Amino acid sequence: MAKARKQKPEGGAGAGGGATVLHQKLCLSIDMENQLIYGYTEIRVVLAEKDTFALHADCMTIRNILVDGEAAEFEYSPHWKNVDDQPSWLSVSCLKTAADAACSAYVSSLTSEAVPNLIISSERSVKSTNEQPGEENGEKHEEKGGNPVQSSDDKAVKVCNGSAEENDKEVNKENKEEAEKENGKDEKNEMETEKEMKKDKEKEEEEEEEKKDEKEEKEDEKEDVIENEKDKENEMQIDDDKVKNTKVVRVDYILEKAETGVHFVNKVLHSNSQLRRAHCWFPCIDSATQRCPFDLEFTVSTDLVAVSNGDLLYQVLSKEDPPRKTYVYKLNTPVSAQWISLVVGPFEVLPDRNGISVSHMCLSPALLKLENTISFFHDAYSCYEDYLAAPFPFGLYKQIFLPSEMIVSPTSFGASMCIFSSDILNEEKVIDQIIDTRIKLAYALARQWFGIYTSAEEPNDEWLLDGLAGFLTEIFIKRYLGNNEARYRRFKANCTVCQFDISGATALGSPTASTDLYGTQTIGSYGKIRSLKAVAVLQTLEKQMGPDSFRKILQMIVASTRASRTLSTKEFRHLANKVGNLERPFLKEFFPRWVESCGCPVMRLGISYSKRRNVVELAVSRGCTAKADPGSDSHVNDDIQDSANGFPGMMSVRVHETDGVYDHPILPMAGEALQVVELQCHSKLAAKRFQKTKKGSKPDGSDENVEASTQENRTSMDSPLLWIRVDPEMEYLAEIHFHQPIQMWINQLEKDKDVISQSQAIAVLEKLPQISFAVINALNNFLNDTKAFWRVRVEAAYALAVTASEDTDLTGLLHLVKFYKSRRFDADIGLPRPNDFNDIPEYFVLEAIPHAVALVRSSDKSSPRQAIEFVLQLLKYNDNNGNVYSDVYWLAAMVQAIGELEFGQQGIGLLSSLLKRIDRLLQFDNFMPGYNGVLTVSCIRALARIAERVSSSICIDRICELIAPFRNIDKPWKVQIEASRVLIDLEHHHKGLDAALLLFLKYTYEEKSLQGGTKLAVHVLRLCQANVEPDLTDQIKLPTVVGLLHLLGSRKAYNNVFLRHNVFCILQIAAGRSPTLHGVSKLVAPSPLVQEISSDQHAKADSSVPQLSRPQEPSSSTPSVREVLLTTGPSKDADNISNCSERRNVVRIRVKRTTSSSKADGADHRDGLHGGRNENEAGPCSSMSVDAPMVGAPNEPLNLSDHNIEEQNSCHDRESRMSASVSNAKLLDKHEISKELQCTADSRLDSVPKDQFSPVTNVQEGVDKPGSQLEGVSTSYVGTQAPESINGLDAKEKKRKDKKDKKRNRDERRDKKDDPEYLEKKRLKKEKKKTEKELARKQKEGDRVSSQQRIVKPSDSQGTLAATLTPPATVQSAEPQVSNKDVTVDTARTPPTKIVKIKIKPLKKKP
Repeated sequence: MAKARKQKPEGGAGAGGGATVLHQKLCLSIDMENQLIYGYTEIRVVLAEKDTFALHADCMTIRNILVDGEAAEFEYSPHWKNVDDQPSWLSVSCLKTAADAACSAYVSSLTSEAVPNLIISSERSVKSTNEQPGEENGEKHEEKGGNPVQSSDDKAVKVCNGSAEENDKEVNKENKEEAEKENGKDEKNEMETEKEMKKDKEKEEEEEEEKKDEKEEKEDEKEDVIENEKDKENEMQIDDDKVKNTKVVRVDYILEKAETGVHFVNKVLHSNSQLRRAHCWFPCIDSATQRCPFDLEFTVSTDLVAVSNGDLLYQVLSKEDPPRKTYVYKLNTPVSAQWISLVVGPFEVLPDRNGISVSHMCLSPALLKLENTISFFHDAYSCYEDYLAAPFPFGLYKQIFLPSEMIVSPTSFGASMCIFSSDILNEEKVIDQIIDTRIKLAYALARQWFGIYTSAEEPNDEWLLDGLAGFLTEIFIKRYLGNNEARYRRFKANCTVCQFDISGATALGSPTASTDLYGTQTIGSYGKIRSLKAVAVLQTLEKQMGPDSFRKILQMIVASTRASRTLSTKEFRHLANKVGNLERPFLKEFFPRWVESCGCPVMRLGISYSKRRNVVELAVSRGCTAKADPGSDSHVNDDIQDSANGFPGMMSVRVHETDGVYDHPILPMAGEALQVVELQCHSKLAAKRFQKTKKGSKPDGSDENVEASTQENRTSMDSPLLWIRVDPEMEYLAEIHFHQPIQMWINQLEKDKDVISQSQAIAVLEKLPQISFAVINALNNFLNDTKAFWRVRVEAAYALAVTASEDTDLTGLLHLVKFYKSRRFDADIGLPRPNDFNDIPEYFVLEAIPHAVALVRSSDKSSPRQAIEFVLQLLKYNDNNGNVYSDVYWLAAMVQAIGELEFGQQGIGLLSSLLKRIDRLLQFDNFMPGYNGVLTVSCIRALARIAERVSSSICIDRICELIAPFRNIDKPWKVQIEASRVLIDLEHHHKGLDAALLLFLKYTYEEKSLQGGTKLAVHVLRLCQANVEPDLTDQIKLPTVVGLLHLLGSRKAYNNVFLRHNVFCILQIAAGRSPTLHGVSKLVAPSPLVQEISSDQHAKADSSVPQLSRPQEPSSSTPSVREVLLTTGPSKDADNISNCSERRNVVRIRVKRTTSSSKADGADHRDGLHGGRNENEAGPCSSMSVDAPMVGAPNEPLNLSDHNIEEQNSCHDRESRMSASVSNAKLLDKHEISKELQCTADSRLDSVPKDQFSPVTNVQEGVDKPGSQLEGVSTSYVGTQAPESINGLDAKEKKRKDKKDKKRNRDERRDKKDDPEYLEKKRLKKEKKKTEKELARKQKEGDRVSSQQRIVKPSDSQGTLAATLTPPATVQSAEPQVSNKDVTVDTARTPPTKIVKIKIKPLKKKP
């Protein structure tokens, strides 16, 4: 059992002026017609030494305050009266000063709102000292389930004395035992040898040390007992003080036409759990650290229903005229004021039909959708109760669904209840929204256990409750939506976290997360990143301790017998040690790295197979996604540096061999930045002679594909490896870049059944620099596999669209069209059949095909005509007659595909037909409104995209006139918001960002719904982030900036904290800063754009997890090796990588061209000599060397060896071909050995995408940037070698290898004797050698001339300048070697330089 921790008082220090709330009662009467709330709240508090205490109250009129029944003096200064008194912003002169002013105003508002503003003064009353308050406090204590406190001092003294006596007895026994042992030693024979005497002395010393340790442990235990007794005495004294200092405060107040906290919309009133807005509708101590039970009474009209927290005790019907009804609720569990909720309206109440204590409520129009939506809810309810082994903690759970235009946020949590947007209710005929709705409802239910019932002890601990709620939600997803769905969502969430976890704003439990951010860390994109990261960290702990132990910890946290209802990170860490059996050293390193710091580990790996030793050599480069911020304090940067040094744990590598699957948990996540590990293979292959495939045997007639296929076949015969995976079980939150041959990726896609493995393979294959037909066929086969998970099949469809190009004859497009027609077309008439959506997975896959087809581009970057005709045909002949399901999302996907088309000269003629179809759908949806306006929203968005793409052919003003009527009040709310966003987009495209911001300000002030203003602000924030220019000064004018500042400080922003936060973020993005309060006191460098995770387009699941509805462009925020591994200052060597402050001995990684790519060599060298480029080649070859740190003296030179042990291809694509060999260097001294790794590569530059998340990276960029060479090269390394091979290979082994090489070369020459291509390459090789000799001779002459110029002082200034500007010639060598200065010349990329000879003659004086 875990040791019970010392509990802190329920009230936080400093909250409420030192007062602690014991109980609060709220009695209100609601007048819906006049939008009036009046009543009182009664608070039982324990005062500190002072006679005054403070409450939070705002937006209300205080009528009277009584303390123990007597009138009390109070001072009330509401914040909302000062909101309209805004500064003139005269000091704002540019975007940076505007951002500073926004920071100052925002922080000032957040600080003032956290300070209590209702100061109550009370004098000590004699009758309140010993009367009813003490008894009521005792009753309250019993209600909370606590045991009576025994206040007997004698009992405490006896306990202390008893423990002391026991300790004295134990000490006496030990003394007696010591004396007996000494007497026994004296009675021994004195004739023992000196050796025995020494042994006895050593034993005595060990025994004495053991006794000392035992005494120290007992003393510690004794001190603990004394401390516990003191704590008990203090608690008893505190209870006595509570009895003496308890006050009952009653506040009578009126709330007229409330605009924040609670909201009146039509005949509905509802509250919202915004940040520090509970005190806007009832006086309280609005702090997360103040928790107490509540009694709630609400009086409303008889035709209305009042829903609030806790259990409904009874209803009372008054005798007034007209009669009114009072609803009485009681909440025994202590909660903070922010979780108190109230909803009043004419609701339809629908009890759950499965016998669970749950009630569902909505307005009458949504009743049918509600019945269909909640049919699954008992599954989630019973799942949580079974997993936690505890009943629902609040008795009755209530779910209320309100229209989106009424509420502030899509979800509002409260104790024992939750308010949702009615948009998540789905009809029985609608398919697409089912998964998303179920996950949202399940997460809200999980928050009842973790976040409300069990709350955070301190603001730094909020991440833990948020993560536990997300973890519990994934338990439900795995059990009822499938393991594939759960793993896929977790994988995509981890990828998102690794992409954006780059600054201290995403640190989970750092001090700045709660103090400097004022609670805003849960709002916006950073809040979603933090939530996803919290779940990932907890899943890592679950993997380490096991699912059973982790489940036991969660059961202990929510157990009703637990003394406290708060949870801290420290206590959870203690439980992980005691219950989870995790070692303390691991936990001491784990929590600072993952919880208190930012950043995720980055692992870049490459393999090389050694056939002779039958091992896989795995080269690893470690890094971190976090970047040091020059504007942050040293503490934050130190945390980032610690994260870059490594993370605790050992990552596993799973090798799929021909004879089985083997796991190797040998990859440490900490240590040297560059390291190589060896994996022993268990499978062996018999030697087989390879038969070369004849040229032209492939039906496509492509020589490149023949050669690539030949290379891949050779790999499968020479290696027992099928494919390799790193961290297959997602034990760690890490960004992994793994390099393996293309055939191994294809094997992984076709044979591995894990959805994560399949998704990783597709992501790599679609980003290859040159796509072979083998890759296209593999993607097509996976798309047609009905047994595969539908989400991954959708990824394969988009990958086929990306790989479709004219180089492959648009094969990917043909496969997509063929797949769709085989499922949906009638073969006899060649037209689509009527819709049939009974196969749900197939429905999702087919729904994505039109969108994927629209993404195909031809050579002129326009959509092929056949793609446009295909989308038009589907839209024209869509027929949903006889289908039991709705086709609203099906049509919306087709319309969305139209918006993705690019119209060139061939396809512009079809534009009018497409526009007619869109207009027809708009009229149809207007005449017969569809589900939630989904179809109209898609049509409006498609029209805007077409207008932006063909603005030269279509008048944008005309499109704006067509869209503007959709903003009218008679349209559905979602249509109104989408029309506003589209008009802002068109304004931005037509007139610029400044005009778009002005239109945003106009629409925001006109928007009546709070959620609508938030959506517009989020949309404009994305527009600002999309402007890649770091300086937006020229785009945004000063009056616009001042308008944004006025909106930031306006009453409208005060009423909506989400709108206010997004406006603040817009001002920060405009100034080139991060959209967060993190580090606002300092000017920071622009951080990468943090985009919203949720996407309104083609979202099939929870918006918190990004869906791959279309291929994402590589993010520019991905750290390269240069950014991750710190270098030692501005080094001139472009191939040095170091993560320390001093130069160490390094492991040299040299890259050279292979002999197997002789064809590419000849063409590349020919182009390099003539300064041109071969159109048939993808790019020039690159040659580089990379330094890797190793253990050794920092200043000793390296002795390199050129001996090759074994050579085996490790990457077999024609355009990315490399092999690796490992050899040892000379022994430096007894402890230091310099090792060398040689890799050969043929890396193409043109078609390599600049995607640092992809295993195929830009080699050009890697060469130009110091320390980034590992991104483009798959390397291998040998950690240890046999001692015999330290000085090179044996002469006999070397001779045998040379003989073998000669024989192989002779056989190759004999096979190629009649090959015209071989003869041409041989001729080019001779010409290349001849040209190299000529260049060397010219360079020698140029050096001689330059040396003469240095010796002879020229008198001609022109000649001196010309000689100074003449660069030395570049020497072209067959094999680039490492120079003494560790600089490798890229001979394949360096053009020859013309040598100009200048003869300088001394001037002679004329006679």
